[in-house]
Amino acid sequence: MDDATQNNKDNIKKDKLNKIDKKYKLSTELKFAKKTRELEEFGAIPYNKYAECELCIHTSETRPMYEYNGKKFCIECINALRFPRNFEKMSEELFNHLRVQKQKNNKYDCILGFSGGKDSVVALYLLVNDLKLKPLCVTVDNGYMADEAMENCKNIAKYFKVDWLVLNRDYTKFFNKMIERGESPCRICSDMNMHELWHFARQTNITTIVTGHELPFGTTALRNMKKDITLVRLLVGYKLSEKERYEILDNLPWNKPDLGGYTTNCLVLGYALQEFYKRRNISFEYDRVSAMIRYGLMTKEEALSSLECPEVPLEVLKELKNRGLNVKIEKIEKSNNI
Repeated sequence: MDDATQNNKDNIKKDKLNKIDKKYKLSTELKFAKKTRELEEFGAIPYNKYAECELCIHTSETRPMYEYNGKKFCIECINALRFPRNFEKMSEELFNHLRVQKQKNNKYDCILGFSGGKDSVVALYLLVNDLKLKPLCVTVDNGYMADEAMENCKNIAKYFKVDWLVLNRDYTKFFNKMIERGESPCRICSDMNMHELWHFARQTNITTIVTGHELPFGTTALRNMKKDITLVRLLVGYKLSEKERYEILDNLPWNKPDLGGYTTNCLVLGYALQEFYKRRNISFEYDRVSAMIRYGLMTKEEALSSLECPEVPLEVLKELKNRGLNVKIEKIEKSNNI
């Protein structure tokens, strides 16, 4: 039997297995067996001893580890090797989509999710200066945007002469619930904000929402949402380092606030990180910074430094309490004595 015939038989077998998977809901054990088979076919063998991923910062304590080509990798990095991201292709796809929006010659080419933080400000800079687009900047104020961030929004929107509006919402109950349970509020908060932007896009007949995210949706910078609205992660197309972003910001009327943690707009993040760290002795940013390393946006040293438990300024804790968050008095007093 020649190689072509054997490969054809193997492909037929895989197709049959995939059809079975789709038709029947597999048990957890069968799903694990299927995944193990796929990884072994790729050449990745489970590694059951303690190991540190040679690409990102995961260890066998945080992710399953595999041996591949004589090296140890976590499951996330193995999948990145199996399905490599083609940044040139992602960039081309992204820019082509935005070019089409520009050619429609509408009042606004897109909505920009605008928090006043460093990434959304850099995204606005690129939309206006590099791509020559006309964005409508929309801020979802969840009740816990820093005053400095709102001031940055106002100054930057005025500087670029773009329209800016604010959707006022109140996430107090949600934040209290998540922090009291010792969970990260960030992903769900982001989803809630995106839901608000999507509704606004529908109401205004704007079909593209742009954000300042730098990590792709798997192997693409675009995501198709309901009702023919497209979500675009603009910074995927640029692969800007942290240093390069701040070089852009240095030439803009933007001031970096001291809020605790890596955030430049959210009052809640630093406190949420502290509470999570106290319960689990680890940061809930572990996965995000590992992905940043994986895609060449951050070094291991920078990642480990960013995962240290942040010190939250006393003024931020007081402001959180004033706005309705259940920050205990003793926490404020303890911070005051540091």
